[in-house]
Amino acid sequence: MFFKNIPGKEEEKLRLIHQVKEDRIPHAQLFIGREGSANLTLALSFVSYLYCQQKTENDSCGECPSCKLTHKLIHPDVHFSFPVVKSDSKKREDTTSDDFLPQWRNIIQTTPFFSFYDWQQAIQAQTTKPNINTKECNDIIQKLSFQSFSDGPKVLLMWMPEYLGKEGNKLLKLIEEPTDNTYLILVANDQERILNTILSRCQLMKFLPFHESTLRAYLINEMSLSEEAATQIARSSDGSISKAIEGARGADKNQSNLVFDWLRICYKGDSEEMTSFVNETVSMSLDNQIRFLEYALHFFETYLGYLLSNGASTEMTENEKAVADKMKAIIDAQKIESIGNTINQLIFYLNRNGNHKVNWMADTIAIGDILRNITQSSPNRRIFADESLLIT
Repeated sequence: MFFKNIPGKEEEKLRLIHQVKEDRIPHAQLFIGREGSANLTLALSFVSYLYCQQKTENDSCGECPSCKLTHKLIHPDVHFSFPVVKSDSKKREDTTSDDFLPQWRNIIQTTPFFSFYDWQQAIQAQTTKPNINTKECNDIIQKLSFQSFSDGPKVLLMWMPEYLGKEGNKLLKLIEEPTDNTYLILVANDQERILNTILSRCQLMKFLPFHESTLRAYLINEMSLSEEAATQIARSSDGSISKAIEGARGADKNQSNLVFDWLRICYKGDSEEMTSFVNETVSMSLDNQIRFLEYALHFFETYLGYLLSNGASTEMTENEKAVADKMKAIIDAQKIESIGNTINQLIFYLNRNGNHKVNWMADTIAIGDILRNITQSSPNRRIFADESLLIT
């Protein structure tokens, strides 16, 4: 992995490069950042830079023998550990990361900014929760006790140490007193879920979410999105590059139009139309369902600013403004709050594996009730119900 392939994050890259140049690499580091903060890709780039034999000022060369190994994730002195489930040929207690190295290498090389959900799909976790088990910890200790193949450093890169149970205490001596020229890099999303005994023995390096402008530029330059689509997706990604990339895969659909279409269906309350919408929605991955709802929340947040500023807010794209203009006669600030609460409730239950179809239908009906709380004689009540006014 190259530093140059990661957008922005210049300060973090510089700190990692200086560690190598000044030969002041902590023996145990914890890279903390929310999912989508690129902490894993930065760790991988750091490892490549550490081993590179012809380092440039700001990156690994990609051409030397060491780079050819680290960039392909096959360097014999670089060991990986990550949460897994039972393999087909072994008992769960005998299954380790080594059994899933092909999937690991494939997902990093094809989708370097992947999410934990993507990883679960790659290893076919289904409903089984991945973890890092006792045998994995014993194997780590054994691997790092051997002499290095290259007479250089040995590295353990552990992704998601949150999935270490109490078995992680087996690694304490290794973390506190590693063998010579050995570095442990733990890459995590949630500091609160890491064993305190491990946390206290690591030097923390925190990675902030991406700036919206960085994500927008990446989507335009690297994924060939229009400025309109890139702005919408970057705004709803909450600083996560993995969410932004996932959103870009469905960028042929304008999300503000989809929000409007959903509200129209809610308002009409036609059972067949609602059933069709719910069936189509639950056929998407849970990640995509949540991202659509998160965009809806962002849309209503900016829509509220649009209302309060009498249309002067510049936070909305032109297409979002067009949608907002059609809604402002019906949806006021009070309804925005009620709809937002309903969407947050839907996200809550979806994340807890409630029946997706039941929850979507219940809250689609609930939003319809919120929208229909208007004067019967209002000439504007047909905006959502009238098919001819649906944005295309």
